[in-house]
Amino acid sequence: ICEYCGQVFAARAGDDHICESCIRVPYHFQTARSALLYTGQCASLVHALKYGGKMQLARPFGLILRRSFETFWPGADFDLIVPVPLHALRFFTRGYNQADLLARRIGHDLGLRVDAGLLRRGRRTAAQTGLDAVQRRRNVRGAFRVARRGQGGLPQHVALVDDVMTTGATLEACTRALLRAGVRSVSLWVAARAPPP
Repeated sequence: ICEYCGQVFAARAGDDHICESCIRVPYHFQTARSALLYTGQCASLVHALKYGGKMQLARPFGLILRRSFETFWPGADFDLIVPVPLHALRFFTRGYNQADLLARRIGHDLGLRVDAGLLRRGRRTAAQTGLDAVQRRRNVRGAFRVARRGQGGLPQHVALVDDVMTTGATLEACTRALLRAGVRSVSLWVAARAPPP
């Protein structure tokens, strides 16, 4: 895998190393890791969680995320878990935020505080499905903001949680908003990662 973005790739070098994509266009997050590959049955289950109202799937996905956390980040010291927010209209339509369900599950299991109100989606964006990487970045540029600083100021080390990472555009936009507000480092923690094209 890429030591930076966590993407799985074939290489002759042997050990994990930074992928070509991250060398060409580095992200602003510190590191990203996923528990699963977004293919086959996994993709069907994530889709059922996200669009099918199958909120009970947050529990097994949360368990898998916790185990991947213990594998990839042993001894990591995060101050806070922040789920990727939905726009209010999308939340109203769906009735829940799947990233928030995952964040609360793993936060409970690991004894880490979750704050679903720190990061807000300030404007409604088009669905990212069907957009290429450039269109995805443009679609979410400036869409997120830190809503409040909270008591005691901002956390220093944030774990940003989402269900799927495809190109990373949404997670990068969230990361930039958190860093602009004064968070020191952001690491990404996703249930599933789309395989390389």
